[in-house]
Amino acid sequence: MIPYSQLAVHFGVLAAALLSTGLAQLLSVRLSGGKIGVVASLFLGFAVGLLVLFVGECFAVLRGPGTASDSIGLGLANGVLFVCLWYFYFHFINIGEASLRIRVLREAARFSGQPLQELLAVYNVRTVVATRMERLVQDGQLVVEGDRFRAGKPRMVLVAKAFSFLRWLLLGQAANSSRKS
Repeated sequence: MIPYSQLAVHFGVLAAALLSTGLAQLLSVRLSGGKIGVVASLFLGFAVGLLVLFVGECFAVLRGPGTASDSIGLGLANGVLFVCLWYFYFHFINIGEASLRIRVLREAARFSGQPLQELLAVYNVRTVVATRMERLVQDGQLVVEGDRFRAGKPRMVLVAKAFSFLRWLLLGQAANSSRKS
């Protein structure tokens, strides 16, 4: 049986890693003056948290209570937990930034009590797409040359493909499954 003191040390390491992730993400957005976007700050926070987790787990294995094999096992479990919790955090933050439903509800609250036509004049598909495209171009994720466009940052294409793979793996469907072939 693993002693409670050993479990407490590993729990503390995980808590410190998660806290440092959130603080690094928050500080990078706030202190950069808008130079670091939300997605980049999330990945920066992940890197900081992963570093804190790694250093903390190394310390726990070398100096912590209990056996080294138990500490290694708990460290690996903490690594998996950290990645899963960061993934949740990433999407929790991202849904507030990118969700169309959230945007519709914000606009509906703003236009509450007014005719539906006023809401529809401000919030329509062309406006949403134009706003999203403008953000992607400003961030360099999309490059427009004349009347054509292409992906601007290869790493973001990799991120998109990784999330498409995860969606396929977890849900059994492609990200663009609504399109007919």
